[in-house]
Amino acid sequence: MGLVSRQAFKFLSAAILVCGLSACAGYGVHKIDIQQGNLVTQEQLSKVKTGMNKVDVKNILGTPLLQDVFNGNRWDYIFSDDRGTKLGPFGRDLQKFKVTIVFISDGVSKIEGEGSPIEILTGGGEKRVVPNTLPPGAPTPPPKS
Repeated sequence: MGLVSRQAFKFLSAAILVCGLSACAGYGVHKIDIQQGNLVTQEQLSKVKTGMNKVDVKNILGTPLLQDVFNGNRWDYIFSDDRGTKLGPFGRDLQKFKVTIVFISDGVSKIEGEGSPIEILTGGGEKRVVPNTLPPGAPTPPPKS
């Protein structure tokens, strides 16, 4: 084996080693699934009607993720779900839903956005009820049947 052959062999071996190791580099990275925000389903959103007060909306949709500091009459419900796919670190599935409720004089005036078509969170149920929603001294409403 001549000097040129040895150098070519070393270069080729190093190139194969680098290519082989770089091809496997992505498989060692684990990215966790991330859920953020308030999930609002289409079913919940259909219960919100124009003219409803803030307490009723909060009982149906829960506490908004964002309340504008400068404009307290706008509530934003934002949800994002970033999950891995079967492709491992090379594939991500991102779902985003945004709903905006605008109030005028404590009544819903505009509903924007789109909720999730299905409930994708686990452990759901009827948990979104605001306790002590009546102001002090207000008459108790009759129970709903």
